Amino acid sequence: MAALIFLPGLALAQDNSASAAPYDTSYPASAIISARIQRQFLDNIRWSVSAEARNNLAAAFAERPALDIWQDLVAADGLKTGNVVDALTAYWVLNWVTANARYNFKVDNAPIRAQLQASMAADANFRALNNLQKQEMAEGYILRFLVEHAALNDAVMRKDVTALGRLALASVTRFRQEMGVDLLALQPGPEGFAPKARLANPAGD
Repeated sequence: MAALIFLPGLALAQDNSASAAPYDTSYPASAIISARIQRQFLDNIRWSVSAEARNNLAAAFAERPALDIWQDLVAADGLKTGNVVDALTAYWVLNWVTANARYNFKVDNAPIRAQLQASMAADANFRALNNLQKQEMAEGYILRFLVEHAALNDAVMRKDVTALGRLALASVTRFRQEMGVDLLALQPGPEGFAPKARLANPAGD
């Protein structure tokens, strides 16, 4: 599947995203590269999940392009294809919602997008990526988003508590291992993701 080695560290300082200058994380997309990324992703699903899962995804993407499906899902949040930070923002928000079981909570994506953009701007490894690598990174996260979003929606609609718990654990584990972040300890706010405020001690405690 598409390379997802680079994972920007998320700066949690309250004023970090606001003080950083905007940094361009867009790239000129290539349809040929998109097709290769999707093919590699489906091949990975074939071996990591099952041939049936791979075939079902391939059929869905043949009926409607994956990037078009993603764009419709995130358009209301102001996110667009062709930009790494938009793809990563949607992925972070989806996993936070899944991990914290906040299915009806409306997350403001703009501060999180600015926070991630600032982290990318400060990361020399990201700044060294070429357009091909940016596309591979962004569309890799888009495809992962689609699979995880579909699984979450299905579990919510069926009110499958067991499946929801399994998906939440997967999100928490994935972010701890891949991002070095505990999604259960974060809360979205006006400055992006920040540590959850500690509850005040009861009087007399």
